[in-house]
Amino acid sequence: MKQTLQTSIWSHRDIRLVLPARALSYAGDSIALIALMLRVSDGHGPAAITALLLAFAVPTVAMIPFAGRIVDGFDSRTVLVWSGLLQVAAGVGLAFVHDLVNTLLLVCVLQVGQAVAGPAWGALIPRIVGEELVGRTTGTSQALIGVATLAGSAAGGVLVGAAGTRGALLVDAGTFLVLVLVAQLVRTRRRPEPTAPHERGGVSAGLRAIFGDDILRILVPALWVFVLAGEAVNVVEVFLITGELGLGPGLYGAAGAATGAGAILGAWYSGRLRDDRARSLAVVAGMAAIGGSSVLMGLAGNFVTLMIGATTIGIGSGLLNAATSALVVMRSSESVRGRVLAALNGTVRSFSILAMLLGGLAGALLGPRGTFVTGGVACAVASVVVGALVLRIKHGTKDSELEVVSH
Repeated sequence: MKQTLQTSIWSHRDIRLVLPARALSYAGDSIALIALMLRVSDGHGPAAITALLLAFAVPTVAMIPFAGRIVDGFDSRTVLVWSGLLQVAAGVGLAFVHDLVNTLLLVCVLQVGQAVAGPAWGALIPRIVGEELVGRTTGTSQALIGVATLAGSAAGGVLVGAAGTRGALLVDAGTFLVLVLVAQLVRTRRRPEPTAPHERGGVSAGLRAIFGDDILRILVPALWVFVLAGEAVNVVEVFLITGELGLGPGLYGAAGAATGAGAILGAWYSGRLRDDRARSLAVVAGMAAIGGSSVLMGLAGNFVTLMIGATTIGIGSGLLNAATSALVVMRSSESVRGRVLAALNGTVRSFSILAMLLGGLAGALLGPRGTFVTGGVACAVASVVVGALVLRIKHGTKDSELEVVSH
């Protein structure tokens, strides 16, 4: 029992504060997204919804050159408190504006704060638990976030119905305030070390660290391909389920819930993986599962087949995302970890934006079923190529460790 307690992530006081608070914040984000989608759709067309989704995505991309420098260059408590307060202010502002322009501007402000806070929390966690528990912590964190996101999505419509969009958005602002308080309470600090090797550049330093590592130079571009091909199908999913299969909104929601539940399971399982080789192969397995399941959904003729595909896609996504995140954190030099995470988040968001455009084009040219099948085949082929490259790697000392020693 003593050994189990020592190796448990929950034996760390700060983790007992950070992981639940971050999960709560993601629940608030889901509530806010539901509220904002309902607000913007009321009296505006599809173009306004697209603008809202872009407002959530573009600031993360625009902040790539700056977010990582802020995270690596200042005390973690200062960064987390101020970025959190910015999000609180934006959340409160969203509750009291109603026009589209101000809504979009405040969403951008909200996401600027998130572009800094996300890498800051990600870089601080290894300081709390130690490098050996990063994989388990990442998997547990993403599983908790998955549960919270599902709960927030379910609660969002209820809150809007009971308290209006203002009440729902104030709840989201409250979750950011909780994160600010937790940032103040966390004892672990991450500060720039004057004697540490200095890497110049923002996004360039992050990308150099990624492409300087034998594993990350394969798996991160693989993640980009997955995002491009896999997320493109999200654009046409509603048309596949409600149009091609003739199912109602309730069953469309059930398919989304199945994907979310699968993602929780995949993220949880990734936390049980013990080394970089296992995590690398989990990324490949995740891509293969997503590819095969997308083809299955594209060919589905009934609700049961659809649910099997949706659940398996979720498992693959959770496995891929959590395993990749753990590898990126663990194989990056501590001094550039904030810039690496900012570069990863920003580039993934960039490919998400491209995926939205690609999905709309593919839907028009290929139809919903053709888009699912084509995207699935692309993911499956990519998984075979990535798997072959990963199996050729000797999983030994991290490149990032060698770089630090060479300084």
